[in-house]
Amino acid sequence: MLLHGAVQTRTIWQDQFEALAGTRRLVAVDLRGHGETMLGSRRMSVEQMAADALAILDALQIRQAAICGVSLGGMVALELAERTPDRIASLILANTPTSLTSTRWLRSLVDRVDPQDLLPFAFRLFGRKRAARLGLALASRLVGPHWVGTTARRHFIDGFARMSPKAIVATYRAIVEARPVDAASIRCPILLIEGNADATSVNAQMDELGAQTPHARIETMPAGHVASLDDPAAFNRLLLRFLDRHDPPCVRTAAAIWSSPADPGRP
Repeated sequence: MLLHGAVQTRTIWQDQFEALAGTRRLVAVDLRGHGETMLGSRRMSVEQMAADALAILDALQIRQAAICGVSLGGMVALELAERTPDRIASLILANTPTSLTSTRWLRSLVDRVDPQDLLPFAFRLFGRKRAARLGLALASRLVGPHWVGTTARRHFIDGFARMSPKAIVATYRAIVEARPVDAASIRCPILLIEGNADATSVNAQMDELGAQTPHARIETMPAGHVASLDDPAAFNRLLLRFLDRHDPPCVRTAAAIWSSPADPGRP
């Protein structure tokens, strides 16, 4: 199961589908409020998105799966592994913070500048697409010029243009409010993929997660915050090597599915 990041859609996984198709059953999900999945009436949270993903596995009668997530998708994958460890064969987490606000300076910044207040104002002032470009430019100055690669930048801007403002604000609120999982409770094999140009706070949290989990392996590749888009070939090599080593036999079937929750908007 492939879980995308914030303000993206399942289409970010096209290169992974091409690399894995014919060898495994693949399910790529539009998270709640993203792509073809409605926001629904329930409050968006990492926990709710994990419940949505679990509902998809149940609907498809998939007993156990390897979960690959990037950024927000990785946070959802961690929640799944903590909540239903028997359903998760392995985790592949790329550019995944354990909690956005566990870093002291970032917690202080979020307390001062709440995304729920800032984003609607920016959308009204600049429009969603221009606000996205300005936000990416600011982040590149703060984090580094290679934090968001060309392809990832296109997906981000397209996501801001297509998603409803309500869904965008709800998504970032969910990220801000996300709690760290209990790393000691996660027993499955984990591959952690860091980008050498990603935010140092994200990589530090991934390093800490790797130190706390007994079966974690950390790989660093030349990439920013969406490693799977910045260098798909290098990402796929790491992904395939890990899956070949840790796949349960039931995972390997020659089928591919692009999926969204069957009734995503229902409470």
